Amino acid sequence: MLRKPGMVVPLILLTACGGTAGTASTAANSPGSPAASPASPTTPAASPAATGPNVQGCFTEADGRVFTYPDADGDPYTGVIIGDGPVGVVVSYERGGDVCTWRPLAERLKAAGYRALLYDRSALAPVDDLIVQMAGRLRKAGVKRLFLVGGSVGGHMSIVAATRLKRPVAGVVNLSGVAIADEAAPLGVPLLQITAEDDGSAPPAALEEAARAAVKSPDRPVVVVRGEHAHASSLFGTAQGPKVLDTIMAFLAKHD
Repeated sequence: MLRKPGMVVPLILLTACGGTAGTASTAANSPGSPAASPASPTTPAASPAATGPNVQGCFTEADGRVFTYPDADGDPYTGVIIGDGPVGVVVSYERGGDVCTWRPLAERLKAAGYRALLYDRSALAPVDDLIVQMAGRLRKAGVKRLFLVGGSVGGHMSIVAATRLKRPVAGVVNLSGVAIADEAAPLGVPLLQITAEDDGSAPPAALEEAARAAVKSPDRPVVVVRGEHAHASSLFGTAQGPKVLDTIMAFLAKHD
């Protein structure tokens, strides 16, 4: 549905305006919104130390297929592919973060029939190169359509990687990533950007500017979590965390 510029489109506790067919978007809290439901924990409950193949100790072969890959220096790192659906999602965590805080999204993806790939990496690794590499891995595994999802640098570099891939992805989700207009401009696929109202690392105005620049994108909503300052996957552990997850899942379902 085409939306007029400035029209407020409620997303339960999150609200966004515009975002479709060439309209950049902003967000505001809805008056009279219901109370938030309890958030899922940011990290899984403590469990015995993993003894077999695992990714950072929190994803094991009980979760999915664990694989090993060499980084640019030849050092071994691990990743995991969860689920077996025809639509895949490459998940890239924030700098200084880890795959563990992305379990709430990974579990939602698996339950919805997506095939999710999460991976560990060196702190100095070129993230866009790795996203391209992981996208290729999922393609070779049989995925027909592919999304890129990331937090902070993972979200920023998901936008960059999407413009580098010869085979277009189905969409990109940037959660609290720095958004640069010149990098978003070539993007020709749907782009969802989410940030906290008081996140100084990814201010809403910067995301809105990038959305306006991405004129080739058919759908580019910007969703602002009002009253929050949490960054990237830390948003999952806030009072509005379940709504953030709902927003991501709804975007994927709309474009898969």
